[in-house]
Amino acid sequence: MSSNTSKGTIQSSGSPESHFKLKVTVLGLYHLIMIAVLVYCLFKIWPNYTVGEDGVVVAKNIFRIFGEVIVAGSESGLLLLVVIAAALGSYIHASTSFVSYVGNKSLVMSWAWWYILRPFIGVALALVFYFVIRGGLLAGSSNAKDVSVFGITAIAGLVGMFSKQATDKLNEVFNNLFSTKSGEGDDSRKDKLGEKVSVIDKMIPRNKISSFIIEEGTQLSDIKIEELYDLLNDTVTRIPILDGNNRLKYVIHQSIIFKFIFEESLLASENGKSFEAKNLTLEGLLNYEEYKNLIFDAVAFVGKDSTILTAKETMEEVKNCQDVFITENGSRDEEVLGWLTNVDITKCLAG
Repeated sequence: MSSNTSKGTIQSSGSPESHFKLKVTVLGLYHLIMIAVLVYCLFKIWPNYTVGEDGVVVAKNIFRIFGEVIVAGSESGLLLLVVIAAALGSYIHASTSFVSYVGNKSLVMSWAWWYILRPFIGVALALVFYFVIRGGLLAGSSNAKDVSVFGITAIAGLVGMFSKQATDKLNEVFNNLFSTKSGEGDDSRKDKLGEKVSVIDKMIPRNKISSFIIEEGTQLSDIKIEELYDLLNDTVTRIPILDGNNRLKYVIHQSIIFKFIFEESLLASENGKSFEAKNLTLEGLLNYEEYKNLIFDAVAFVGKDSTILTAKETMEEVKNCQDVFITENGSRDEEVLGWLTNVDITKCLAG
């Protein structure tokens, strides 16, 4: 992977600077247009209640969507509110991330579609969450008029903004509703694919692993973060760091590099100092206890005679683990023979 790095700026690989800036501008305009459209739509579909001649409180604003007449506050109106609020919440999440990485000069264009689709993902998740609530699985009312417009809009917005937590809650609800007794379901089937497939057959062999080698005598302060970044590309999103004997030292994920750059740039800004990403080192990264734990402790090891299922179970026993390394006997002190990521293991078990 080629990477253009100058004055601490890490840019999208394979793109001239002017082309990269054009893409950033387009994404920025997309977010500006998005917020304008969302606020306008929210204003138009928000129920404007009035009291009729018969004393009944009704929403007086009516609008058309694809030729269909929709009354604000009706079931269809509430669905539209959920959609707009969720998109607004997702917009906040995506835009905050976008401006942070642009400000840090660490935006990677492989994430462009994430910024574009993030509001739509939030909308889909919020609709599912809304149906769960209205279905009475968490809490809810049977009639649209009994639903708090402010409440349901707030929930939709928060679901869009915090999709990960919302997904976890839905997972919790589903598990509680459809849980099986111990020994039933997949856990009771002894012929699962993972129990028959060896890690040796599915692992990334050592000679094909894109890694960084710490040569003997090299200090952590000599290892530049930009050297690790240069190993990343569209398919390589994490870098194993090995010593001269091919024993694993650390695994650094792309997200950790970005967070570290962000933290350091903020710190420099708060202290009134200049910031250059090219000066960041592995030693500096390890000074953050949170990152040190993630890149050192959050890895698992299995022996070469293990199965994919064993690798999965071992990975799940280690907090925040997404990487399993294969050695002769499953010891960290041994030479790495191969590597399995959480994605590799999931694909193997899915058949």
